[in-house]
Amino acid sequence: MNFINTIDDLFCMLDRYTEGVDWNTFYIKRDKPAPFLKYNKLPDKCVVDFIREHNIKNACEFGCGEGRNAIYLAKNDVDTEAYDLSEIAIENAKRNARESKAEKVVFKAENIFALDLMEKKFDLVIDSGIFHHLAPHRRLQYRDIVSSILAEDGYFILLCFAAGQDGADEVDDYEFYKSKQTGVAFTEERLKEFWGERFYVVDLHKGENIVDNQMWESEYLYVCVFKKD
Repeated sequence: MNFINTIDDLFCMLDRYTEGVDWNTFYIKRDKPAPFLKYNKLPDKCVVDFIREHNIKNACEFGCGEGRNAIYLAKNDVDTEAYDLSEIAIENAKRNARESKAEKVVFKAENIFALDLMEKKFDLVIDSGIFHHLAPHRRLQYRDIVSSILAEDGYFILLCFAAGQDGADEVDDYEFYKSKQTGVAFTEERLKEFWGERFYVVDLHKGENIVDNQMWESEYLYVCVFKKD
């Protein structure tokens, strides 16, 4: 018999009503038209732009994939911790870091909701692919985590599926559980409403289709820069 006695019990029960993604299989098969697979060694344009304009000492990336943003940060003298749920992605990230001679980065395959990061503070937190895959109950917990590990005046860079584009469809929170979504898109208004509870909105705009030998950006994503309020 199963009983709900704690908030963790409740979250675990709600997790069962979502499909999730098998990320190890995703990175092994590599059969999805995801730009972050195709451009797996190029950082996001917004990360490059941000580092050019800010003096950041340390950073944390959630959903780091094969390390493209974290390696870029490390090569720009930023002490970086990077996490992903996929062991395969992390192994690839470690190999890419060695090949790039990026020494100031630590990669770990971890579930962020099982991590104990409460004693750490970062100047910058980056999410280039987790938030739009989280179930609604986990989004609230995730917002708490990001807020708690950011230093005062720290920044949060978020890239997520934009409503009306090819990444995913906009689905309200009740429908998410009924249809067992694995990813959803957001409107600009919804992003401001949700993240504005904890953060000041520095920038929020639709990306453009940009690729060169240094970085990339896609029109199916919203690019968001928030500052701890």
